[in-house]
Amino acid sequence: MTESTSAAPLSRHPVVTGIVGFCAGLVIAYGIGLWQRSNALSTQAEANAAVVAAKDAEIAASAERLVEAQQAATAAESRNALSKTRLAIFQALNDLDQRNFGVAGDRLRDAAAQLDAVDAASLGLDPALLSTLKAEIAGTQVLVATDFEQQRLQLLELAARIDAQTAAAGAAAP
Repeated sequence: MTESTSAAPLSRHPVVTGIVGFCAGLVIAYGIGLWQRSNALSTQAEANAAVVAAKDAEIAASAERLVEAQQAATAAESRNALSKTRLAIFQALNDLDQRNFGVAGDRLRDAAAQLDAVDAASLGLDPALLSTLKAEIAGTQVLVATDFEQQRLQLLELAARIDAQTAAAGAAAP
């Protein structure tokens, strides 16, 4: 064989030309497939990122609503505790009128204990004023006496001060 026959173009060898053409076609088809897959994956990733962002926004909004609901619940519980304090003072007044001095004293201690459940910040009230009021209620002595008008006036004054705090808390309510 001569060199001219061994270096002959591929067109003279149809089998080799077919195999090379087939392999080139496979490589091109594989490349196109990878490119289409890459585009589809990036499109899907963008769609997933949008869904995740929307869900994150929903979670953030839900977290804000939860905080607002917790604040509203705290304020409602505090208003309830103020109302219970007020009720306990009026019950102490009633017990005083019925000459149940020991029970009236217990009611006053219950009223002072109810003020522990009040979150002054959630109601927009002055915490120092509430602690002073609590100390006064806890320090009020109900003594056995024939003339208990002074004690009654003291309890009415405490009830009026609690009423003022309840009204202020109610005005601050949304």
